[in-house]
Formats: sequence, structure tokens, C-alpha cells
Amino acid sequence: MQERQIMLVPREHFWDWVKAARNYVLTFGTTITPDPNNAGRYMAPNQTITIVLPPNGYPAQGDIRAWFVQHYPGVRLDVIEVNTPEELENVLAQRIAALDRYGDTTRPFRLLWPTDYAVITQPFGAHPEIYSQWGLPGHEGVDFRAPTGSNVYAAADGVVYRTEPQPVGAYGRQVRVRHRAGYKTVYAHLDEVLVANGDFVKAGQIIGKADNTGNSYGSHLHLTLKKEGATERGETNYPYDIIDPTPFLVWPGTEEAIRRAQYGWEPGHGLVGAACRPDGQFGEADFAVVKNARLEAVRITQATPDEALARLRRINPNIFLLARITADMRTHKLTGAEFAEALRPQVARFYAQGIRYFEIHTQPNLHANGWMVSWTDGASFGAWFLQVLSAWRQQFPEARFGFPALSPGDDVPNQRFAAARFLDQADQAALSADWLGAACYWSLFAEMNRPEGGRCYETLRLRYPHKLIFVTDFANVNRATDDDIRGDQYVSYYRYLYERPGIGAAFADYLTPGDAASYLGWSDAAGRMSVVVTKVANRGW
Repeated sequence: MQERQIMLVPREHFWDWVKAARNYVLTFGTTITPDPNNAGRYMAPNQTITIVLPPNGYPAQGDIRAWFVQHYPGVRLDVIEVNTPEELENVLAQRIAALDRYGDTTRPFRLLWPTDYAVITQPFGAHPEIYSQWGLPGHEGVDFRAPTGSNVYAAADGVVYRTEPQPVGAYGRQVRVRHRAGYKTVYAHLDEVLVANGDFVKAGQIIGKADNTGNSYGSHLHLTLKKEGATERGETNYPYDIIDPTPFLVWPGTEEAIRRAQYGWEPGHGLVGAACRPDGQFGEADFAVVKNARLEAVRITQATPDEALARLRRINPNIFLLARITADMRTHKLTGAEFAEALRPQVARFYAQGIRYFEIHTQPNLHANGWMVSWTDGASFGAWFLQVLSAWRQQFPEARFGFPALSPGDDVPNQRFAAARFLDQADQAALSADWLGAACYWSLFAEMNRPEGGRCYETLRLRYPHKLIFVTDFANVNRATDDDIRGDQYVSYYRYLYERPGIGAAFADYLTPGDAASYLGWSDAAGRMSVVVTKVANRGW
């Protein structure tokens, strides 16, 4: 995944700090700001903020670490404590020489990421109103996303000094490891303990499986870091020598070759695709786009006729077809069992013709697609989805069923349930799916490269690192965008996804628009193709 880093420097003597960071910025392509809020919003939530921290460097915020924990919880902080720009220049020169962007190799102690999921669900120090009842200033550790049964890894080399194979107290099943220099780590709420007292463990070794035993709701890993004598020496305002593990954490890298092998995606790269018109039908103009744009994949619907499938395969014998199976649910309530039975014949029709990838419904967080009619929130949709999944997996054992793309964005009263909250509630359904769908839209080129725009699928990648993802809808939705510019953007987007691990295909909206907005079509019904087709055809791969 592309690095998303911004460097925060003090306002006082701003240009002196910028000059000191010049070579580092040129080497790693880092953005610089003196505004903590700009840093907190920059490409959130996947960014790293490198904080240049001289004494009293941010008087308006006070303790800048605590300020970020309060205002931008979960953000990754890379803190460089220096007194002068000259000291900063020396520290950054060492990082440049070692090609060590975040100074990981020079830290006196560091913690490798202890799960497979690069998501912090509750940061250190959060919710003091809850933890004060136990005499704590706030949350006494960091909570990491870790579904039930997923791996928990030792964060550093050390010796196991305590295990609880059966649930005990607030931490439930747990492992405690003693490290060098007086550091200790606690891994809590486990389902299974895989090490014993006295074992030597290496950083990255599996030591347990995640769950929610003890005082916990929902499976996750709780990590506490302690340093002997820290409370007595006044190094922390927490009891029991508890300190913040966040500055010691090394954000997980992307091991692309390993992950690619795990996805089970035979083509091995992201295919160039487009979606048929919303009604699923094809005309001569649609087939002409497929042929002239040299498309590798097409997303169809349950209404697409058999003759269209045969024609697509004559155009490209290796074409990949993904079927979206949906129904009009704006006013008519359907249970999961009723949906599965009603659409079963269409799935069977496609299955008999060799189609194996199916998206179950689409954008269910929209009122127009069933929210407030067939389900009330993500949890009830998740239950609905699992009903459909159970029914169809029995009859179509080779099929691969996808959790549908959500409409990205926040709450819109009576129209949309916020995507992030909906996904949180439907998490078990997404984990149960064979793959995940994503819908990615933008209006400006800059938005195409942001996680809230063209790269919104990256939120799924962080939450579900081992799941294959299809971008089942994408588009520049700005009506004023010239087709020449739109074509260049689409080629750039396809090229970026081509080598991303775990991306199956990306489907642009639409071959021809049908009832959709006309500017989204690559051709009109009369066969007048836009320059987008030529741009995609000449993509160079």
C-alpha cells in the first residue's frame, strides 16, 4: 500500500524546520505542515504523522501526543524528539542513509504489529470516563482488530512469564512476555494460548488465537505495554508501570507475494472491466465497447440474457464475468430465505454456464436498496446475507459469493446509513463471504487517490487483509469532466489496481448508460463511443 505520510513541524521558526527536513522530503516524498488539524485529516485514516517535537513545540495543543489521541484516535504517530533544526537534520540524515523512513531500526525498543489486521479499534488513553472507575486515566492499552480464531503474534523477542489458558479476570485467556530493558507485554482476551511459561518467543511468532474472553465485547486483541519502574519514576501517570505502546509500534508492511498467493486469484492481477447497463441488457453498442476497449472483464446482472453471455465470449474467449444478483427492494420486504429462493433460478442459469463469481445484492446501506425496508442496520443485513449465503452455498458449491459494495460516505437522513458503521455491524457476514465488493467514486483527480474516493477499497483491505476484493463500481461522477480527462483518469486507475495484491477486477460504470446518467456511459445507444474507449484500448498492457 502506498505510504501516506505527513510531517508536522512547529509554527515557530517554520522555515528553519522545513530546511532541515528538505533532503528527507525529497527522498521519501513527504508533505509538511505546521497545522496539527491538517495533519490529522491528511488522507485519514491510513496516514502516518511524523511529529517533530522540540520542547513546548505546540503550545496551543500542549501534549501533542495526547492531543492526537483525543482528536484523531488510532492515527499512527512517528515522534522525533529534538531541540533544534540542526538535530532534526542529523536524525533525518540517518534515516535517509538507512532508507529507514520511520526510524524503525534505530528505536531502542519496538513492537511488531501483533495481528494480521492493520486497524486499531481503541487507542491508548481513550474513554477516561469509562476507565476512571478502575483508577486509570484512560484505556490502558491498544485494541487491535482480530476476529475470532485469527493469529496473535509476539510483538518482540522475550520470555513468557505468565499464561492463563483458562479465562481469568478482566483479561480472560492471556499471555505475558518479558522483554529486554524492563519492558513487558500483555496479550489479552484470547481464545487459545499456544505457548507455555518459560518459553522463549521471537517477534512475529504465533502465541495465541484471538477472541473476546474476560471483560470484553467483540473479538479483538488488547495489548498492554509495561516498563518496570515507570510509575515510580514518574514516566507515566498510569499505575502498574503501564506506558503507551503506540510510539513503539511498527506499522505492518505489505508482503505482496505472500498475500497474492493467499487470495487464490488465478489471473494474478487486477482485470480491466466495465459494468453493463443497470437493467442488465446488451445492445450492439455495448458489445462494440467490450471489443474496442479490449476489456478483460464485464459485470452483468441477473437479467442479462444467455445470448449476451455467448456473444461476450465470442468477442473474448477468456473474458471474466461477475454476476450481480439483486432485486427491487425499495418497497417490497424480502427475507434472506425469500430472496435466495426467488433468485435461485438465475444463479443456477449462470452457474450452468460456468460463471462462478456472484455479488449478493448491492449497496444495502441505501434506502433505495432495502435499508429501512428489509433490514434496519448492518447487523440485520448481515443476518439476511448469511441466510442467502447458506442457501446458495449448498446448491452451488463451486461458486464464490461476495459481500456487496456499500455506498461510501456518512449518514444521509432517510437515504443512506453510514458505510463504516454499517460494515462494523455486518462484520461477521463480510468475514464469511468469499470476497468483498467495493464502490469507489470521485469528482476530482486528487480524490481518485484518496481513501474516501477512488481508493476507498483500502479500508476493506485494512479490515480484511486476506480477502479478495472486486471494485464492482467505480466512476468519476463529475458531469463536467471532459471525456478525454475521464479516460486518462480511468487508465491511471486501472494501472494502479493492476499490480495491487488481492484486487480481482475493477468495473467502470457503464458500457452504455441505459437509465443511468448519460455522461457515465462509454457509448450512447446509437454506438457513438467516447474517447474513454480509445484511451482504455491503448492502455499499454
